[in-house]
Amino acid sequence: MRLTASLTNRVFLACTLLATLSLGVAFYFVDERASAAAEAELRRGLVDAGTLVDRHAATRTDQFTRLARVVADLPKLKAAVETGDPPTVQPLADQYRAEINADLLVLTGKGGRLLGRAGDVAADVPPTLRDAQLTEEISAFQPHGRGVLELVSVPIFLEGAVPDMLGRLTVGFFLDDRLAAEFRDLTGSEIAFGAEGRILASTLPAASRSSLAPAMHAASVASVTLGSEEYLVLARPLAGGGPAASGGPVALILRSRTERLQFLDAIRAGLVGVLIVALLLATLLSYGVARTMTRPLSAITTAMRDVAATGDLSRKVTLESHAWDDEDARTLAAAFNTLTESIARFQREAAQKERLSSLGRLSTVIAHEVRNPLMIIRASLSTLRRERVSSSELREAVADIDEETTRLNRIVSDVLDFARPIRFELADTDVNEICRASVEAAWAGDRSSAVALDLDPAMPVVITDAERLRTALVNMLTNARHAVSAVVRAGTGTDGRTAVGDAAAPLVRLRTRVLNGRVIITIQDHGVGIAPADMPHIFDPYFTTRRAGTGLGLPIARNIVEGLGGTLQVSSRPGEGTEVRLDLPRSAAPPQA
Repeated sequence: MRLTASLTNRVFLACTLLATLSLGVAFYFVDERASAAAEAELRRGLVDAGTLVDRHAATRTDQFTRLARVVADLPKLKAAVETGDPPTVQPLADQYRAEINADLLVLTGKGGRLLGRAGDVAADVPPTLRDAQLTEEISAFQPHGRGVLELVSVPIFLEGAVPDMLGRLTVGFFLDDRLAAEFRDLTGSEIAFGAEGRILASTLPAASRSSLAPAMHAASVASVTLGSEEYLVLARPLAGGGPAASGGPVALILRSRTERLQFLDAIRAGLVGVLIVALLLATLLSYGVARTMTRPLSAITTAMRDVAATGDLSRKVTLESHAWDDEDARTLAAAFNTLTESIARFQREAAQKERLSSLGRLSTVIAHEVRNPLMIIRASLSTLRRERVSSSELREAVADIDEETTRLNRIVSDVLDFARPIRFELADTDVNEICRASVEAAWAGDRSSAVALDLDPAMPVVITDAERLRTALVNMLTNARHAVSAVVRAGTGTDGRTAVGDAAAPLVRLRTRVLNGRVIITIQDHGVGIAPADMPHIFDPYFTTRRAGTGLGLPIARNIVEGLGGTLQVSSRPGEGTEVRLDLPRSAAPPQA
């Protein structure tokens, strides 16, 4: 009797061969595509991390340059340096080094004479940084046992028709193991700093530095093996330090290829195991498999179809347990579940890479938004340092500092609220009372415009997160207050009212109602309105038309409202005003994280 004479045998052989072939092709396709995608993503993440390191290193250098420039411009320091007396200059060197938190501060006078030195760094300042005749700001790098010492030197001069050069101020700060650890936390990558062909600081063990040194001269992404792990390395020359080929300072960004691609080994091992087990079980249980394979394979096919149609990788194949069930089909189902879990994990890792990229963009926004208030505060402090300050100048300087610190606090609060996941604490809430408190908070200290409250006295107790709801309302009411402030300044009325019909109506109105069992909160203003071109972007993070805005108010408000099970709608007419409508359930049930 031939093996293929029986229909059961033919079904079994056909199914076995088809399953083996299909799994083999799937294994090859998934392995090749996943390997290529993971490798590409690893390289993109490495380049993104390198860009982030470059940006933060440049920001750090710029920060110390600015601090050195401010210190060099202090009259007290100029007077001391002009004396040329080291005992007079040394106390100032100690004081200012501590204030700017530098590792080294050196003050030189005319002719490059050393007048003061602060810091426990055993390093000499190059002659080019001591030349008092140079008027340029200079930066240099020096190898050091602790790491790479970056030096920034600025001139000290007396202003006049012909500036009188008094000397130079040089500050130094280390690119050491501590800074490398900070960059590792920021980029999710191992970091090393080196110069003159040597690795001087690193987040990796010191024993690996000699093996890592050749990668300093790589022109692109290189591969290096440290111990039992393979790393991809990207060398980024530090700005202002010269090319790496001539011994200039270099930052190395490393990511473990072994660790990042480890999940592919699990997929390969799992699929190979499935192939082997399926073949053995098919040989031993041919007839039973042929009779029972239809139903389990149908369940697996349905699950695959659902995943392909919906993209829901959380879908699992569950087979009922019977004594005659085909183990091959059960193993195949387990392999499918393992595969979807691995792909889902890969997607989460890809999302983490995107989050790091977003962090880079966020750091740029924060640097831009924070720099302006800091410059205003610095200018106010310069006023306060003068010997004779009038009372009006004193009040103005204090008011500027208070305003800008409030602005900085708002920027930090908005960024934190937007960046971190929202956790809701639900409790019985008086919506009307929340509205009153929100108005008080949004209008605190500003009586240039008025707001009218139209609160439903029959408003029931609502189960929601009162503090989060208040945050959302304050953000939207603040936008309304800014929108109507231009109308008030244009002369509509000093009491914040405008003519509507035959009566004077407030520029902003907040109204609460219960409609079809849901809570409706409406904020309507008669301000400048929103331009049609801006409407599609009002919920985009960091989009703002105000100089002092962060562009996070409306995105945060929408995240909160939707997290509480509600909706947020905005309509506006330029020149007529804007209406914001919140539609909330009486009992919120936010999704679990």
